[in-house]
Amino acid sequence: MRNLLAAFAVAVLLSSALFAESGWYIGIEAGYSYSIVDTATGWDNTYNENGHGFDISIPVEYRVNDNFSVNTGLRWIMKSSEYTKLDPVGSVVDDLTKMHHFIEIPLTVRFYTGNDLIKGFLGAGGYIGVRVMDIDAGMIFSNSYEPDLSNVEEHVYQLIPFTPDDNLFDAGVIGEAGLTFTFTDLGYLYTVFRVQYGLTSLEKKHLSSVDKYFTNLSADVGFMFAL
Repeated sequence: MRNLLAAFAVAVLLSSALFAESGWYIGIEAGYSYSIVDTATGWDNTYNENGHGFDISIPVEYRVNDNFSVNTGLRWIMKSSEYTKLDPVGSVVDDLTKMHHFIEIPLTVRFYTGNDLIKGFLGAGGYIGVRVMDIDAGMIFSNSYEPDLSNVEEHVYQLIPFTPDDNLFDAGVIGEAGLTFTFTDLGYLYTVFRVQYGLTSLEKKHLSSVDKYFTNLSADVGFMFAL
């Protein structure tokens, strides 16, 4: 009986230590996102290059203990590419930034190490998302059909409607690393570097479409408020 009570007491003490820093956090996070596009255009004289964007999110964290947490939330992220189209003689026809906006729900597990003031962390997990808006911005060039056949430059910033060929669902995996700074009882400040590898194409499979995948590298700062 004594052994059973002693084992129970040890279990209670270990559980108390394990979950000493448990609790919920909610915060705000924002930063820069660099999009690496992987696609074949399917057309001659068309090119896609990597683009720049941003992300902003409302993260939610459950801190299991000093060393582990489960993180989720709601993220708005822009995944973009620089699109160039040339005519048969090599003149630029389209010079556009294609901006794809997504709402995502990430889910990662983080491992923390450090002291009460500064901790480093590594995390891994995945995300699902939905594409909510496409915007093209840039220049479109066309001939004026005047005697000199000079080019007409048209500045565009336009919302692109979705078509049945668009795949609006997105999913992928996440790897992340960062630092936290706890200098107040309200919560902690943090910075995080994240890699998001997309597993779904923006285009559906059919004869005239091509796959278009994004990998995003982001650098963000945020603050988590203790609840």
